[in-house]
Amino acid sequence: MLEQIQQLFAIEEIAWTLNPLERLQLRQVQAVPVIDALIDRVKKRLTEGIILPKSKLKEALGYFCSLIPYLKNYTQHASARLDNNPAERAIRPLAIGRKNWLFFGSEESGEAAATLLSLVQTCRALKINPRTYLKDVCRRIMGHSAHKLHELLPDEWLRAQAAL
Repeated sequence: MLEQIQQLFAIEEIAWTLNPLERLQLRQVQAVPVIDALIDRVKKRLTEGIILPKSKLKEALGYFCSLIPYLKNYTQHASARLDNNPAERAIRPLAIGRKNWLFFGSEESGEAAATLLSLVQTCRALKINPRTYLKDVCRRIMGHSAHKLHELLPDEWLRAQAAL
């Protein structure tokens, strides 16, 4: 089973060097058969193997089987990932700081901090320097129309910067 998982990650390493259409094709041709083989192997292990009914292995294999309907989802979408590591890395600062943030002072302060952290993480995901973005937006926000605030969101800001 470990070999098949390693094989999937090796396929993904190659897939991310390709354009989206080629990535989907590679996944369909190479990853789907590996996933099918892995599913068959797990099901065979559950039905034919000698596994204690209350063992951790049986529990893990059962959990795997509950995820079978979703295992191939990433092979249908070019931007989807096999793992969730980027999302985990993005929320790590939030998890680390959670204990410190118990003392924001008020609910409004907590919401303001959450908004700011959300903007920073969005900037990082878009490969924007958060300091540059926030500095520019803070300078412009007071003179900006309230009806056009969406123009100051990181993705819109990036498009406007690229047009300059």
